[in-house]
Amino acid sequence: MKVSVSMSRKVVFYILLFIGTSVYSQFVNPESVRSRKDTVGFAGTIGLDIGYTKNTSSIFALGNSIYIQYIHKKHLIFFINNINIKKVNSESIINRGTQHLRYNYKFNNRITGEAFIQSHYNKISKIDKRQLIGAGPRFTLFKENKFELYLGTLVMYEYEKIKEDQFIYNRDFRFSGYASVRWFPAKNTTITSTTFYQPKLSQWSDYRIFSHNSVMFKVIKGLSIGITYIATYDTHPANEIPKYQFKLLNGLIYTFD
Repeated sequence: MKVSVSMSRKVVFYILLFIGTSVYSQFVNPESVRSRKDTVGFAGTIGLDIGYTKNTSSIFALGNSIYIQYIHKKHLIFFINNINIKKVNSESIINRGTQHLRYNYKFNNRITGEAFIQSHYNKISKIDKRQLIGAGPRFTLFKENKFELYLGTLVMYEYEKIKEDQFIYNRDFRFSGYASVRWFPAKNTTITSTTFYQPKLSQWSDYRIFSHNSVMFKVIKGLSIGITYIATYDTHPANEIPKYQFKLLNGLIYTFD
Protein backbone atom coordinates (compact mmCIF):
# COMPACT_ATOMS: atom_id res chain seq x y z
CA MET A 1 0.00 0.00 0.00
CA LYS A 2 1.51 3.27 -1.11
CA VAL A 3 0.20 6.51 0.42
CA SER A 4 1.33 10.00 -0.55
CA VAL A 5 2.41 12.26 2.30
CA SER A 6 2.76 15.39 0.20
CA MET A 7 1.11 18.50 1.54
CA SER A 8 0.93 19.96 -1.97
CA ARG A 9 -2.71 18.98 -2.38
CA LYS A 10 -3.97 22.05 -0.64
CA VAL A 11 -2.32 24.44 1.79
CA VAL A 12 -4.10 27.64 2.63
CA PHE A 13 -2.69 30.66 4.47
CA TYR A 14 -5.30 32.79 6.27
CA ILE A 15 -4.42 36.45 6.73
CA LEU A 16 -7.16 37.77 8.96
CA LEU A 17 -8.01 41.45 9.27
CA PHE A 18 -10.07 41.74 12.46
CA ILE A 19 -12.92 44.19 12.91
CA GLY A 20 -14.79 45.16 16.09
CA THR A 21 -14.76 42.50 18.79
CA SER A 22 -13.83 42.22 22.43
CA VAL A 23 -14.75 38.61 23.09
CA TYR A 24 -14.08 35.25 21.54
CA SER A 25 -15.97 32.00 21.25
CA GLN A 26 -14.98 29.18 23.55
CA PHE A 27 -15.86 26.58 20.91
CA VAL A 28 -14.03 25.24 17.90
CA ASN A 29 -16.01 24.52 14.74
CA PRO A 30 -14.49 21.65 12.74
CA GLU A 31 -17.18 22.09 10.06
CA SER A 32 -15.78 25.47 9.05
CA VAL A 33 -12.40 24.03 8.03
CA ARG A 34 -13.20 20.61 6.60
CA SER A 35 -11.83 20.21 3.10
CA ARG A 36 -14.27 19.17 0.36
CA LYS A 37 -11.64 16.90 -1.13
CA ASP A 38 -12.32 13.22 -0.41
CA THR A 39 -9.28 11.72 -2.14
CA VAL A 40 -6.50 9.92 -0.28
CA GLY A 41 -3.83 12.11 1.28
CA PHE A 42 -3.24 15.28 3.21
CA ALA A 43 -4.88 18.70 3.03
CA GLY A 44 -4.71 21.64 5.37
CA THR A 45 -4.73 25.30 6.24
CA ILE A 46 -2.18 27.36 8.13
CA GLY A 47 -2.65 30.89 9.39
CA LEU A 48 -0.35 33.26 11.25
CA ASP A 49 -0.98 36.83 12.35
CA ILE A 50 1.64 38.83 14.30
CA GLY A 51 1.42 42.48 15.29
CA TYR A 52 3.34 44.93 17.44
CA THR A 53 2.38 48.51 18.27
CA LYS A 54 4.44 51.00 20.27
CA ASN A 55 2.98 54.33 21.43
CA THR A 56 2.03 55.13 25.02
CA SER A 57 1.89 51.36 25.50
CA SER A 58 3.55 48.34 23.96
CA ILE A 59 0.96 46.06 22.35
CA PHE A 60 1.87 42.60 21.08
CA ALA A 61 -0.62 40.33 19.29
CA LEU A 62 -0.18 36.78 18.00
CA GLY A 63 -2.74 34.60 16.27
CA ASN A 64 -2.09 31.15 14.86
CA SER A 65 -4.42 28.59 13.31
CA ILE A 66 -3.56 25.19 11.87
CA TYR A 67 -5.83 22.61 10.27
CA ILE A 68 -4.44 19.32 8.93
CA GLN A 69 -6.51 16.40 7.66
CA TYR A 70 -5.64 12.98 6.29
CA ILE A 71 -7.95 10.66 4.35
CA HIS A 72 -7.43 6.99 3.57
CA LYS A 73 -10.34 4.95 2.23
CA LYS A 74 -13.12 5.19 4.86
CA HIS A 75 -10.93 6.90 7.46
CA LEU A 76 -10.57 10.64 8.07
CA ILE A 77 -8.52 12.20 10.84
CA PHE A 78 -7.93 15.90 11.37
CA PHE A 79 -6.30 18.20 13.88
CA ILE A 80 -7.10 21.86 14.65
CA ASN A 81 -4.91 24.19 16.70
CA ASN A 82 -5.91 27.79 17.45
CA ILE A 83 -3.90 30.18 19.66
CA ASN A 84 -4.55 33.88 20.29
CA ILE A 85 -2.42 36.10 22.54
CA LYS A 86 -2.62 39.85 23.10
CA LYS A 87 -0.45 41.69 25.61
CA VAL A 88 -0.49 45.36 26.60
CA ASN A 89 2.90 46.12 28.16
CA SER A 90 3.50 42.97 30.18
CA GLU A 91 -0.16 42.22 30.97
CA SER A 92 -1.93 39.54 28.98
CA ILE A 93 -5.47 40.75 28.20
CA ILE A 94 -6.31 37.95 25.76
CA ASN A 95 -4.91 34.46 26.14
CA ARG A 96 -6.87 31.64 24.59
CA GLY A 97 -6.21 28.42 22.75
CA THR A 98 -7.92 25.30 21.46
CA GLN A 99 -6.57 21.93 20.33
CA HIS A 100 -9.04 19.57 18.66
CA LEU A 101 -8.43 16.07 17.29
CA ARG A 102 -11.24 14.25 15.46
CA TYR A 103 -11.59 10.85 13.78
CA ASN A 104 -14.28 9.91 11.25
CA TYR A 105 -15.17 6.48 9.91
CA LYS A 106 -17.50 6.45 6.91
CA PHE A 107 -19.92 3.53 7.21
CA ASN A 108 -21.77 4.50 4.02
CA ASN A 109 -22.76 7.61 2.07
CA ARG A 110 -25.26 8.63 4.76
CA ILE A 111 -23.72 7.68 8.12
CA THR A 112 -20.29 8.48 9.54
CA GLY A 113 -19.01 7.67 13.02
CA GLU A 114 -17.18 10.49 14.83
CA ALA A 115 -14.94 10.58 17.89
CA PHE A 116 -13.02 13.58 19.22
CA ILE A 117 -10.92 14.99 22.04
CA GLN A 118 -10.46 18.69 22.72
CA SER A 119 -8.58 20.94 25.12
CA HIS A 120 -9.41 24.61 25.57
CA TYR A 121 -8.51 27.62 27.73
CA ASN A 122 -9.73 31.22 27.65
CA LYS A 123 -8.53 33.81 30.17
CA ILE A 124 -11.19 36.40 29.35
CA SER A 125 -13.99 33.88 30.04
CA LYS A 126 -12.22 32.61 33.21
CA ILE A 127 -11.79 29.15 31.70
CA ASP A 128 -8.50 27.87 33.05
CA LYS A 129 -9.06 24.47 31.46
CA ARG A 130 -11.87 22.73 29.58
CA GLN A 131 -11.27 19.22 28.29
CA LEU A 132 -13.75 17.24 26.19
CA ILE A 133 -14.03 13.71 24.84
CA GLY A 134 -17.00 12.53 22.82
CA ALA A 135 -18.40 10.30 20.09
CA GLY A 136 -21.51 9.72 18.02
CA PRO A 137 -22.95 9.50 14.50
CA ARG A 138 -22.85 12.15 11.78
CA PHE A 139 -25.58 12.03 9.12
CA THR A 140 -25.38 13.32 5.55
CA LEU A 141 -28.93 14.53 4.97
CA PHE A 142 -28.34 16.09 1.57
CA LYS A 143 -25.31 16.45 -0.69
CA GLU A 144 -25.15 17.78 -4.22
CA ASN A 145 -22.77 20.02 -6.14
CA LYS A 146 -24.22 23.29 -4.81
CA PHE A 147 -25.64 22.31 -1.41
CA GLU A 148 -24.67 20.10 1.52
CA LEU A 149 -26.53 19.46 4.78
CA TYR A 150 -25.18 17.47 7.75
CA LEU A 151 -26.48 16.58 11.21
CA GLY A 152 -24.33 15.44 14.14
CA THR A 153 -25.61 13.82 17.36
CA LEU A 154 -22.79 13.22 19.83
CA VAL A 155 -22.42 12.70 23.58
CA MET A 156 -19.37 14.11 25.34
CA TYR A 157 -17.75 14.18 28.77
CA GLU A 158 -16.55 17.59 29.95
CA TYR A 159 -13.97 18.42 32.60
CA GLU A 160 -13.84 22.13 33.41
CA LYS A 161 -11.70 24.28 35.71
CA ILE A 162 -13.03 27.82 36.23
CA LYS A 163 -10.87 30.52 37.80
CA GLU A 164 -12.93 32.50 40.32
CA ASP A 165 -11.69 33.63 43.76
CA GLN A 166 -11.13 29.93 44.17
CA PHE A 167 -10.99 27.35 41.40
CA ILE A 168 -14.32 25.71 40.55
CA TYR A 169 -14.30 22.21 39.05
CA ASN A 170 -17.11 20.82 36.90
CA ARG A 171 -17.46 17.30 35.55
CA ASP A 172 -20.47 16.74 33.32
CA PHE A 173 -21.89 14.78 30.42
CA ARG A 174 -23.36 16.87 27.62
CA PHE A 175 -25.20 16.24 24.39
CA SER A 176 -23.49 17.91 21.43
CA GLY A 177 -25.78 18.23 18.44
CA TYR A 178 -25.05 20.28 15.36
CA ALA A 179 -26.52 21.15 11.97
CA SER A 180 -24.12 22.20 9.24
CA VAL A 181 -24.92 23.74 5.86
CA ARG A 182 -22.56 24.45 2.98
CA TRP A 183 -23.99 26.30 -0.03
CA PHE A 184 -22.27 27.22 -3.27
CA PRO A 185 -24.72 29.63 -4.94
CA ALA A 186 -22.20 30.76 -7.56
CA LYS A 187 -18.89 29.55 -8.91
CA ASN A 188 -16.93 32.04 -6.83
CA THR A 189 -19.09 32.09 -3.67
CA THR A 190 -19.20 29.76 -0.66
CA ILE A 191 -21.58 30.15 2.30
CA THR A 192 -21.24 27.98 5.41
CA SER A 193 -23.28 27.90 8.60
CA THR A 194 -22.98 25.55 11.57
CA THR A 195 -24.92 25.69 14.84
CA PHE A 196 -24.11 23.58 17.91
CA TYR A 197 -26.49 22.88 20.81
CA GLN A 198 -24.84 21.47 23.96
CA PRO A 199 -27.08 20.90 27.01
CA LYS A 200 -25.98 19.19 30.21
CA LEU A 201 -27.62 15.75 30.29
CA SER A 202 -28.45 16.02 34.00
CA GLN A 203 -29.86 19.55 33.67
CA TRP A 204 -31.17 20.50 30.23
CA SER A 205 -31.71 24.12 31.29
CA ASP A 206 -27.90 24.41 31.44
CA TYR A 207 -26.90 24.62 27.78
CA ARG A 208 -24.63 26.38 25.30
CA ILE A 209 -25.34 27.43 21.73
CA PHE A 210 -22.59 28.19 19.25
CA SER A 211 -23.17 29.52 15.72
CA HIS A 212 -20.44 29.96 13.10
CA ASN A 213 -21.40 31.65 9.81
CA SER A 214 -19.17 32.73 6.93
CA VAL A 215 -19.32 33.98 3.34
CA MET A 216 -16.32 33.63 1.03
CA PHE A 217 -15.86 35.31 -2.36
CA LYS A 218 -13.16 34.25 -4.80
CA VAL A 219 -11.79 37.38 -6.45
CA ILE A 220 -8.95 35.91 -8.53
CA LYS A 221 -7.35 32.52 -8.82
CA GLY A 222 -5.98 31.56 -5.42
CA LEU A 223 -7.31 34.63 -3.60
CA SER A 224 -10.62 35.03 -1.76
CA ILE A 225 -12.12 37.46 0.71
CA GLY A 226 -14.41 36.40 3.54
CA ILE A 227 -16.66 37.62 6.33
CA THR A 228 -17.28 35.49 9.41
CA TYR A 229 -19.69 35.96 12.32
CA ILE A 230 -19.35 33.77 15.42
CA ALA A 231 -21.80 33.90 18.31
CA THR A 232 -22.13 31.95 21.57
CA TYR A 233 -24.77 31.79 24.26
CA ASP A 234 -24.08 30.12 27.63
CA THR A 235 -26.85 29.93 30.23
CA HIS A 236 -24.34 29.40 33.05
CA PRO A 237 -21.07 31.24 32.35
CA ALA A 238 -18.53 32.17 35.02
CA ASN A 239 -19.33 35.12 37.30
CA GLU A 240 -19.32 38.52 35.54
CA ILE A 241 -19.00 36.87 32.11
CA PRO A 242 -21.85 37.77 29.70
CA LYS A 243 -24.12 34.99 28.51
CA TYR A 244 -23.93 36.22 24.92
CA GLN A 245 -20.62 36.76 23.16
CA PHE A 246 -19.76 37.35 19.52
CA LYS A 247 -16.90 37.84 17.12
CA LEU A 248 -16.99 39.49 13.69
CA LEU A 249 -14.03 39.37 11.33
CA ASN A 250 -13.13 39.70 7.69
CA GLY A 251 -10.06 38.48 5.91
CA LEU A 252 -8.09 37.46 2.86
CA ILE A 253 -7.60 33.80 1.97
CA TYR A 254 -4.75 32.73 -0.29
CA THR A 255 -4.89 29.21 -1.72
CA PHE A 256 -2.29 27.35 -3.73
CA ASP A 257 -1.81 23.74 -4.84
